Amino acid sequence: MMLWGKKEQYYLWYTAYLPLFLIMVYRFIDSLNLFGNIKIIKYIEKTLTKNGVEFIVILLIILFSYLMYKLVIRWLLKDQESNLNRGNTGLKFAIRSIKKLSVNDYTFFLMSLLLPLFSLDYESFINLAVSFLIIVVVIIIYVKTDFISVCPLFFTTGYQVYEAIISQHSKEAEQEDPSVRIKAIIITKSKNPDLDDRYRGRRLISNIYLITKA
Repeated sequence: MMLWGKKEQYYLWYTAYLPLFLIMVYRFIDSLNLFGNIKIIKYIEKTLTKNGVEFIVILLIILFSYLMYKLVIRWLLKDQESNLNRGNTGLKFAIRSIKKLSVNDYTFFLMSLLLPLFSLDYESFINLAVSFLIIVVVIIIYVKTDFISVCPLFFTTGYQVYEAIISQHSKEAEQEDPSVRIKAIIITKSKNPDLDDRYRGRRLISNIYLITKA
């Protein structure tokens, strides 16, 4: 039985793109000078210069987004991880092989994150709307394909994501029937998991498992 449905994946991805959403909205508001008549904004711009204001805004967006990353991951995984640690749920696995995801696995996400920032002028509401629509379509594709392994909420909040071969069976049983091994993506807080250790895990979606040391 899977822990997550589509709803949890949408929460993950909309939070992942939160910095981009906020930056696009800021650039749109700034291009129209919608805050230009507010005295405190005028004072800050006069004191810090335009570049200083933009630096502070971007910094605040990054800090707020990181906070949201941690809150959403904690909300989605805390109970499941606690239950695994206590042995209340999940199954015991051995990890037979493991490797980190390659940089290429993250390429599509990075391109979808950076291209809207550099390719469009946000003085136009149409451009802003089109950018939002493109991102929404990208998120729908991610969710439809259960592709959460490259979601930045994991590696920015202390989780490690690996490609792995896991098994609930002995090595002898695997030699007789190699199909009992599972090719999976594992999400864990263990850095460089030891193949000699035992782990308890539960499937989040598709072939993606949340794993803790048993």
